[in-house]
Amino acid sequence: MKHSEQPTKAEEVLAEEMTKANPSPPNPHTALFKSSTVSGSTLQDMEIPEREILLSPFFRAGDYGIIFAPRGVGKSWLSLMLAKALTEGGKLGSHWEAALSKKALYLDAEMNLYDLQKRCQQLAIKNDQFHLLSHEIIFTESDDQLSLNLADPNQQEALKQHCLAEEINVLILDNLSTAFKGLNENESDSWEQVSPWLLEFRRHGIAVVLVCHAGRNGNIRGTSRREDMAHWILSLEESDTGQEEGHEFKTRFTKQRNCTDSEVPALAWTMKEGKDEMQITTTTIDLKNQMIDLINGGMSSAKDLAEELGKTRGCISKWAKKATEEGKIRNVNGRYLPS
Repeated sequence: MKHSEQPTKAEEVLAEEMTKANPSPPNPHTALFKSSTVSGSTLQDMEIPEREILLSPFFRAGDYGIIFAPRGVGKSWLSLMLAKALTEGGKLGSHWEAALSKKALYLDAEMNLYDLQKRCQQLAIKNDQFHLLSHEIIFTESDDQLSLNLADPNQQEALKQHCLAEEINVLILDNLSTAFKGLNENESDSWEQVSPWLLEFRRHGIAVVLVCHAGRNGNIRGTSRREDMAHWILSLEESDTGQEEGHEFKTRFTKQRNCTDSEVPALAWTMKEGKDEMQITTTTIDLKNQMIDLINGGMSSAKDLAEELGKTRGCISKWAKKATEEGKIRNVNGRYLPS
């Protein structure tokens, strides 16, 4: 077996002299990281402004939020209502409220412009703080019939610069599947084309709401990596009241960093045509009924239900026993199933 030869003393001296003569260029980030590092005591004394609440109690400046639902449940309706409340100030339903009017850009990558106009008319969205960027208008306005695609770094940068120039406070992207063409939703690495860009908006204090489709399992379709940096995630589900008038759906937060769970209960939404605009009301859904909704959605384990609702397994078992007696669910060998 041949051993590698050790460098002689002369060779070591020569290598050292060459290193001194040709030192490695300094890393430009070293000094920056040093100046940016703060001690625990310094951190305690820093005056850091609290992020402004845009929509009480859950939505703050610079947030990255996600709204998701199966097709046709109402995620675009809710996104438009969110934009209306943010840009006008005032209540959204009976439980959420914007104290001040902010400037929002609603980017639509899916709907026909005529249908979108009709919805805005029904909601009476007619203030100048609401801005619309439609994929159809982009196509007709561009000389080369540009197709909107936010997976393109050039379009990402252009949209960011547009938001900064117009002093946009909230950007609503409706929706992931149609706005980001060529992005593999199921591959976590593909999300790296988007996540750094979204973080840039946060650093500029611009909140972003991403509208997504739900998969067949009821969860957000595709990789879970896009959920990691979200401040809040809001799920929309179909209502089961059977009313024929208006439009109904239910909302439930599956993630929330900005407030307690008790401050953002699950809500039942009702939308009905009014004299001048759509009338929107919300009522709370109690935790027991939330449990039944989760079981109807496919969650069958007492452990999973307890974790999702923040209750003990004993409490879940008690509620489930009552719901079983009422014929609302079934208990099959300790697994809870829809009735």
